[in-house]
Amino acid sequence: MKQRPISHLKAWNTEHLRGIWKGPYSLDFFDRYVTPPARILDAGCGVGRYTIPLAMREYEVMGVDISSFAITELDNVRLRRNMQMGLAAADVCHLPFRDNTFDAVVAFGVLQHLLEEERSAVPLEFARVLVPGGTLIIEVLGREDMRMGGREVEPTTFLRSTGSVYHYFDPDEIKDIFSGLDIIDIKENKVIKNIAGKDHMRHMISVAARSREKDK
Repeated sequence: MKQRPISHLKAWNTEHLRGIWKGPYSLDFFDRYVTPPARILDAGCGVGRYTIPLAMREYEVMGVDISSFAITELDNVRLRRNMQMGLAAADVCHLPFRDNTFDAVVAFGVLQHLLEEERSAVPLEFARVLVPGGTLIIEVLGREDMRMGGREVEPTTFLRSTGSVYHYFDPDEIKDIFSGLDIIDIKENKVIKNIAGKDHMRHMISVAARSREKDK
Protein backbone atom coordinates (compact mmCIF):
# COMPACT_ATOMS: atom_id res chain seq x y z
CA MET A 1 0.00 0.00 0.00
CA LYS A 2 1.40 3.38 -0.96
CA GLN A 3 2.02 5.95 1.73
CA ARG A 4 -0.62 8.67 2.00
CA PRO A 5 0.60 12.33 2.03
CA ILE A 6 -0.94 13.43 5.34
CA SER A 7 -0.08 17.12 4.76
CA HIS A 8 -1.90 17.47 1.42
CA LEU A 9 -4.69 19.64 2.84
CA LYS A 10 -2.35 21.92 4.78
CA ALA A 11 -0.49 22.57 1.53
CA TRP A 12 -3.30 24.86 0.41
CA ASN A 13 -2.13 27.71 2.61
CA THR A 14 1.02 27.73 0.47
CA GLU A 15 -0.91 27.23 -2.79
CA HIS A 16 -3.15 30.23 -2.11
CA LEU A 17 -0.17 32.30 -0.96
CA ARG A 18 1.24 31.88 -4.48
CA GLY A 19 -1.80 33.76 -5.75
CA ILE A 20 -2.66 31.36 -8.58
CA TRP A 21 -6.35 30.82 -7.80
CA LYS A 22 -8.00 33.98 -9.02
CA GLY A 23 -11.04 34.67 -11.16
CA PRO A 24 -13.82 35.14 -11.73
CA TYR A 25 -14.46 32.04 -13.80
CA SER A 26 -17.53 31.12 -15.83
CA LEU A 27 -20.78 30.38 -14.00
CA ASP A 28 -22.64 29.36 -17.17
CA PHE A 29 -23.11 25.73 -16.10
CA PHE A 30 -24.21 26.80 -12.62
CA ASP A 31 -26.75 29.24 -14.09
CA ARG A 32 -28.56 26.40 -15.87
CA TYR A 33 -29.64 24.84 -12.59
CA VAL A 34 -29.63 27.48 -9.84
CA THR A 35 -31.46 30.80 -9.82
CA PRO A 36 -31.70 33.49 -7.15
CA PRO A 37 -32.72 33.82 -4.46
CA ALA A 38 -31.03 30.80 -2.89
CA ARG A 39 -28.72 30.05 0.01
CA ILE A 40 -25.47 28.69 -1.43
CA LEU A 41 -22.48 26.95 0.12
CA ASP A 42 -19.26 27.52 -1.81
CA ALA A 43 -17.33 24.49 -0.57
CA GLY A 44 -13.59 24.96 -1.01
CA CYS A 45 -14.04 28.62 -1.89
CA GLY A 46 -10.34 29.55 -1.88
CA VAL A 47 -9.83 33.29 -2.28
CA GLY A 48 -13.30 33.75 -3.76
CA ARG A 49 -13.08 33.19 -7.53
CA TYR A 50 -16.73 32.06 -7.41
CA THR A 51 -17.79 33.35 -4.00
CA ILE A 52 -17.38 36.97 -5.04
CA PRO A 53 -19.44 36.86 -8.26
CA LEU A 54 -22.12 34.79 -6.49
CA ALA A 55 -22.31 37.31 -3.65
CA MET A 56 -22.73 40.11 -6.20
CA ARG A 57 -25.98 38.47 -7.31
CA GLU A 58 -29.15 37.90 -5.28
CA TYR A 59 -27.70 34.92 -3.39
CA GLU A 60 -26.97 34.38 0.30
CA VAL A 61 -23.48 32.88 0.11
CA MET A 62 -21.40 31.00 2.67
CA GLY A 63 -17.80 30.21 1.73
CA VAL A 64 -15.68 27.57 3.47
CA ASP A 65 -12.12 26.50 2.83
CA ILE A 66 -9.50 24.36 4.59
CA SER A 67 -6.99 27.21 4.15
CA SER A 68 -7.20 29.84 6.87
CA PHE A 69 -5.02 32.07 4.69
CA ALA A 70 -7.56 31.94 1.86
CA ILE A 71 -10.42 32.75 4.23
CA THR A 72 -8.52 35.71 5.66
CA GLU A 73 -7.74 37.02 2.17
CA LEU A 74 -11.36 36.68 1.09
CA ASP A 75 -12.57 38.33 4.28
CA ASN A 76 -10.31 41.31 3.53
CA VAL A 77 -11.95 41.60 0.09
CA ARG A 78 -15.39 41.33 1.69
CA LEU A 79 -14.62 44.18 4.08
CA ARG A 80 -12.95 46.35 1.45
CA ARG A 81 -15.85 45.98 -0.97
CA ASN A 82 -18.57 45.97 1.71
CA MET A 83 -19.92 42.65 0.45
CA GLN A 84 -22.37 40.35 2.23
CA MET A 85 -21.15 36.77 2.65
CA GLY A 86 -20.44 34.28 5.41
CA LEU A 87 -16.99 32.74 5.73
CA ALA A 88 -15.48 29.90 7.76
CA ALA A 89 -12.29 27.86 7.81
CA ALA A 90 -13.58 24.29 7.59
CA ASP A 91 -12.98 20.86 6.10
CA VAL A 92 -15.46 19.93 3.34
CA CYS A 93 -15.47 16.38 4.76
CA HIS A 94 -16.82 17.69 8.09
CA LEU A 95 -18.99 20.74 7.43
CA PRO A 96 -20.00 22.81 10.49
CA PHE A 97 -23.63 23.22 9.42
CA ARG A 98 -26.96 21.68 10.34
CA ASP A 99 -28.86 19.32 8.06
CA ASN A 100 -30.96 20.92 5.29
CA THR A 101 -29.18 24.29 5.48
CA PHE A 102 -28.46 25.15 1.82
CA ASP A 103 -30.47 25.31 -1.39
CA ALA A 104 -27.31 24.66 -3.41
CA VAL A 105 -23.72 23.53 -2.87
CA VAL A 106 -20.98 24.38 -5.36
CA ALA A 107 -17.55 22.78 -5.34
CA PHE A 108 -15.44 23.97 -8.24
CA GLY A 109 -12.03 22.30 -8.53
CA VAL A 110 -12.21 20.86 -5.01
CA LEU A 111 -12.79 17.10 -5.08
CA GLN A 112 -9.73 16.63 -7.30
CA HIS A 113 -7.52 17.65 -4.36
CA LEU A 114 -8.81 14.95 -2.01
CA LEU A 115 -7.72 11.38 -1.41
CA GLU A 116 -10.06 8.45 -2.00
CA GLU A 117 -11.35 8.19 1.58
CA GLU A 118 -12.09 11.91 1.62
CA ARG A 119 -13.79 11.85 -1.78
CA SER A 120 -16.10 9.15 -0.42
CA ALA A 121 -17.04 11.27 2.61
CA VAL A 122 -17.77 14.51 0.75
CA PRO A 123 -20.98 13.42 -1.10
CA LEU A 124 -22.54 12.39 2.23
CA GLU A 125 -21.75 15.79 3.72
CA PHE A 126 -23.02 17.67 0.69
CA ALA A 127 -26.27 15.65 0.70
CA ARG A 128 -26.67 16.22 4.44
CA VAL A 129 -26.48 20.02 4.30
CA LEU A 130 -28.65 20.33 1.17
CA VAL A 131 -32.39 20.79 1.47
CA PRO A 132 -34.45 18.02 -0.16
CA GLY A 133 -34.33 18.69 -3.87
CA GLY A 134 -31.33 20.98 -3.42
CA THR A 135 -28.75 21.33 -6.17
CA LEU A 136 -25.12 20.26 -6.22
CA ILE A 137 -22.76 21.67 -8.86
CA ILE A 138 -19.20 20.39 -9.08
CA GLU A 139 -16.29 20.74 -11.50
CA VAL A 140 -13.28 18.40 -11.54
CA LEU A 141 -10.30 17.49 -13.69
CA GLY A 142 -10.77 14.72 -16.28
CA ARG A 143 -8.30 11.96 -17.05
CA GLU A 144 -7.39 13.31 -20.47
CA ASP A 145 -6.06 16.52 -18.96
CA MET A 146 -2.52 17.54 -19.86
CA ARG A 147 -1.63 17.99 -16.20
CA MET A 148 -2.19 14.34 -15.25
CA GLY A 149 0.99 12.71 -14.04
CA GLY A 150 3.67 12.89 -11.38
CA ARG A 151 4.19 10.74 -8.30
CA GLU A 152 1.17 8.50 -8.01
CA VAL A 153 -0.04 8.02 -4.41
CA GLU A 154 -3.39 6.43 -5.26
CA PRO A 155 -4.93 5.35 -8.59
CA THR A 156 -4.97 8.43 -10.90
CA THR A 157 -4.02 10.60 -7.89
CA PHE A 158 -0.69 12.39 -7.95
CA LEU A 159 1.38 14.29 -5.39
CA ARG A 160 2.86 17.60 -6.50
CA SER A 161 6.02 19.24 -5.19
CA THR A 162 3.89 21.73 -3.23
CA GLY A 163 2.43 18.88 -1.16
CA SER A 164 -1.04 19.07 -2.72
CA VAL A 165 -2.65 16.14 -4.51
CA TYR A 166 -4.45 16.05 -7.86
CA HIS A 167 -6.95 13.35 -8.74
CA TYR A 168 -8.27 12.89 -12.28
CA PHE A 169 -11.82 11.65 -12.80
CA ASP A 170 -13.84 9.87 -15.43
CA PRO A 171 -17.65 10.20 -15.65
CA ASP A 172 -18.31 6.66 -14.39
CA GLU A 173 -16.31 7.33 -11.23
CA ILE A 174 -18.35 10.47 -10.59
CA LYS A 175 -21.61 8.56 -11.04
CA ASP A 176 -20.40 5.98 -8.53
CA ILE A 177 -19.29 8.56 -5.94
CA PHE A 178 -22.55 10.49 -6.17
CA SER A 179 -24.87 7.47 -6.39
CA GLY A 180 -26.75 8.82 -3.36
CA LEU A 181 -27.90 11.85 -5.37
CA ASP A 182 -29.81 12.14 -8.63
CA ILE A 183 -27.37 13.24 -11.34
CA ILE A 184 -29.15 15.42 -13.88
CA ASP A 185 -26.24 16.47 -16.10
CA ILE A 186 -22.61 15.60 -16.80
CA LYS A 187 -20.71 17.81 -19.22
CA GLU A 188 -17.17 17.19 -20.43
CA ASN A 189 -15.22 20.17 -21.69
CA LYS A 190 -12.13 19.35 -23.75
CA VAL A 191 -10.04 22.21 -25.09
CA ILE A 192 -6.79 21.97 -27.03
CA LYS A 193 -4.10 24.38 -25.87
CA ASN A 194 -1.02 25.01 -27.99
CA ILE A 195 1.99 25.42 -25.72
CA ALA A 196 5.44 25.94 -27.18
CA GLY A 197 4.24 24.60 -30.52
CA LYS A 198 2.68 21.42 -29.10
CA ASP A 199 -1.02 20.67 -28.61
CA HIS A 200 -2.16 19.73 -25.11
CA MET A 201 -5.59 18.80 -23.79
CA ARG A 202 -7.42 20.59 -20.99
CA HIS A 203 -10.15 18.24 -19.74
CA MET A 204 -12.78 19.38 -17.24
CA ILE A 205 -15.95 17.61 -16.11
CA SER A 206 -18.96 19.53 -14.76
CA VAL A 207 -21.76 17.77 -12.87
CA ALA A 208 -25.20 18.84 -11.68
CA ALA A 209 -27.17 16.70 -9.22
CA ARG A 210 -30.20 16.93 -6.93
CA SER A 211 -30.51 15.72 -3.35
CA ARG A 212 -33.24 13.24 -2.52
CA GLU A 213 -35.93 13.35 0.15
CA LYS A 214 -34.43 12.69 3.58
CA ASP A 215 -35.45 9.52 5.39
CA LYS A 216 -37.94 10.24 8.15
